[in-house]
Amino acid sequence: MGKSFRFLFRFVWINLSAILGFAAIIILGCYATGVPGNAHNGSLFETYYAMYPIMMLFMLYIYAFALCTSNLNLGLSFGARRRDFFWAVQGVMVCAAAICWALQLFVSAFPAIAGWEVRSRWMLLEMFDGRPWLFPLGSVVFMVLGCLSGLLMTKRRGLGIFLITVSVVVLMGATMVLILSSEIGFIDILLESGWGWLIPASKALVAALAVAAAGGELLIWRTIQRYTVR
Repeated sequence: MGKSFRFLFRFVWINLSAILGFAAIIILGCYATGVPGNAHNGSLFETYYAMYPIMMLFMLYIYAFALCTSNLNLGLSFGARRRDFFWAVQGVMVCAAAICWALQLFVSAFPAIAGWEVRSRWMLLEMFDGRPWLFPLGSVVFMVLGCLSGLLMTKRRGLGIFLITVSVVVLMGATMVLILSSEIGFIDILLESGWGWLIPASKALVAALAVAAAGGELLIWRTIQRYTVR
């Protein structure tokens, strides 16, 4: 398993470096456009910064897709055992989730540490406060979805396209809800309109996602064991 993990990490560290580099570009862009000190002059980088945790989930999904397509073919063709490759994928997912979690915590805390002016959209950075497990869970869920999408694309293209479409729509929908929440107080409006019961239901959705991720891992294991190199 160690050899398979080192093999995969040759590709993963490049992807993680891209995530870190993108964070640096956004922070520099905020400084260049006056976001830290001018609360009245909006900037595209302000939006990028507020949505960066969600953007990381998109990037992790894409990287996991490659992990279980081209990287899988290459690893098995070089003689990696399927069992070792599966556990190496799990190690990569945990490593990537941990690094992105640390980066999410840093990005969320940086405006207050650096003394930036408070922005309404900074609320998006606080959505994981009090729920420190939520972002790593989301990272793992979307990496599992990305891996499954890649595996299905190689075996059943139609089903793979369907899963990719559903994953992207769900993440984009969640992003829109979060933006509305920060711009117009969507959660407060929901509570006052009699639809507040949807908020406790979201906890059930999180539990369902965790169960789905576990089921996805079993499906990944089964598919990798039967995978034929092309």
